[in-house]
Amino acid sequence: MEETLDYNSMPREFAHCLNAECERAGECLRHRMALLMPAERGTVTIVNPRAVDPSGRDCAYFKSGQAVTYALGITRLLDDLPHAKSVVIKQQLIRHFGRTLYYRFRRKERAISPEDQKCIRQIFFRNGVREEPVFDSFVERLE
Repeated sequence: MEETLDYNSMPREFAHCLNAECERAGECLRHRMALLMPAERGTVTIVNPRAVDPSGRDCAYFKSGQAVTYALGITRLLDDLPHAKSVVIKQQLIRHFGRTLYYRFRRKERAISPEDQKCIRQIFFRNGVREEPVFDSFVERLE
């Protein structure tokens, strides 16, 4: 996975971990990103070394850096549903995510996390729709 890490893809406020002694440093995204830090980056956010277990066993800041499948776009989400049901589900989605986030999902401006995909499935299920929601596409990203 190391070759796929792109330092510039991380949010600017992403916290780095400088604890090279940690038993889990090699598998922690925070430490791996700290090793990729470019010299021209003047300042970074770091995890407070005093706030973590030096062994890394129960570190609250540990990030696995595993690829996770995100959905992109919901333009066809309601197409195969009866009109009345699609109106109700759309209202519930907007109530849950908010109008802005709903339309950002729709326009593919924001990826839909696995947790949000699960929530969408639950809204479908609660409304009697047993088929899987149809997302426009999927992409793998770091957790």
